[in-house]
Amino acid sequence: RSGGEVSAPAVYKTETSQLIVKERRELWFETPCAPELTPEFVSSLQRALKARGHYRGAATGYIDLRTRGAIRKYQAPQGLDSAILSLAAARKLGLIAYDQEQSN
Repeated sequence: RSGGEVSAPAVYKTETSQLIVKERRELWFETPCAPELTPEFVSSLQRALKARGHYRGAATGYIDLRTRGAIRKYQAPQGLDSAILSLAAARKLGLIAYDQEQSN
């Protein structure tokens, strides 16, 4: 209106849109078997990651968010951007022995 009166209240909307930042890809890798992931194994994992500067905190024996973050930080430079411990990383950390047949 010409008198400066508000004829209706303002209407606000939020619009969201999706943007693909990185194409999805499937990632396959071997992991330690669930029975091997004992509290003692996880504590050793946490100590090994701490010794390499990737984990801060106490060795609790539980795979929590902090442990998963440390696993991701350790594996990412090796080409595996995952918070799930790979069998190769466990071997490299000295937590799982190599098979005799594979080492030849």
